[in-house]
Amino acid sequence: MIDIVTVVFREELPVLKVQAESVDLYCQDIGIQTIYVVVNDDPGMVQEIDTAWWGSLSSHVKIVHRDYFNCEFAADGWLTQQLLKLLCAALSQNQYTIILDAKTILVNPIKLNWLFDSKGKQTWGYAPIQPVFEPAGLLVSKLFDINLEHIAGPSGVPFLFHSNTVKEMIGVITKITNQSFTTWFQQVGMITEFILYTGYILYRDGTLDCVYSKNYPIKCIPGINICHSEVDQFNEKILTMLQDNILTVGVHRNCWNQLTTDQRVAYIALLQARGITQAKSLL
Repeated sequence: MIDIVTVVFREELPVLKVQAESVDLYCQDIGIQTIYVVVNDDPGMVQEIDTAWWGSLSSHVKIVHRDYFNCEFAADGWLTQQLLKLLCAALSQNQYTIILDAKTILVNPIKLNWLFDSKGKQTWGYAPIQPVFEPAGLLVSKLFDINLEHIAGPSGVPFLFHSNTVKEMIGVITKITNQSFTTWFQQVGMITEFILYTGYILYRDGTLDCVYSKNYPIKCIPGINICHSEVDQFNEKILTMLQDNILTVGVHRNCWNQLTTDQRVAYIALLQARGITQAKSLL
């Protein structure tokens, strides 16, 4: 049913180990075929990742260096990270691929009826594109000759791709632009992977309502993340993270570096309370 993709670079190895344990704990019932771990760093880093970190799911782990995709990559790591998520989702032979950042830690089991309604539509719906991402929306609108005003929920990680739709989208964009997808994506630069995918669905179907449910009661909050500019919101956000209906949590590395020892201990305690023993290694 669902594969997993995580793109990682060297500084994220400690938190990747924590994520791996959380995946083993909370992704037992989603029909995983492959857990893709994509190294967006030097090739030697591949040897530093141990599939045993994923416990009972270790046999499903495939560690892929970005060189596997045989293309030139831009120097911008944020841009290549987005591209690699799409390229790896296109590798999946499973029906869906869930995209995680290395910092994304599962704190509840993924339940399929949390993700899909009785008609197979994704339950997190869609929301207006935030002002900071409006330039990306305009570029996608121009590419597909559509009026894209929304992004599929939850707008960021954990984000669900329909694997064959990603393959299809890459082929269509290659035709429209008369360029390889990897070259085009990196040249455009400002387009995000999730806005592009949402735009393609609107282009293909004429509506987002065939894929995303607007009225299904949301049974979980997909993710609570604390980014580098939200250090002052840590105490408020960690209280939200403690709620029973949160699927994933995450703290950006640049936020983590600014937290006090007490704040770090509080976050680690939250993860340990969900059975994630590796969390103690973050101190």
